[in-house]
Amino acid sequence: MKEIVSYLYRNYFEIGAFSVGLLLLALMDPNTTSGPGLCLLENMGFSYCPGDGLGHSISFIFRGEFDNALEANMLGPFAFIILSGRIFYLISQNYLNQNKIL
Repeated sequence: MKEIVSYLYRNYFEIGAFSVGLLLLALMDPNTTSGPGLCLLENMGFSYCPGDGLGHSISFIFRGEFDNALEANMLGPFAFIILSGRIFYLISQNYLNQNKIL
């Protein structure tokens, strides 16, 4: 049982976490501003947080509103590309390793 849990964690945790995160961002309303702040810097009293609007930006990208995405956070499109690329890379690596193609 321990080997099965270790195998699943090692091979699928990152895929699942990133996929669920992107799915939740796709389902969220990017126009809402209520909710808890998750920025550690703002919670420590700093006025600037480099991640402010990143989730909103990715949510706007899922809706095709690229101008709003860039306005929410300039790094949103890059984060979306990096997360999506990482998910596809991990899936392809797991597929190739299971089928021993390489």
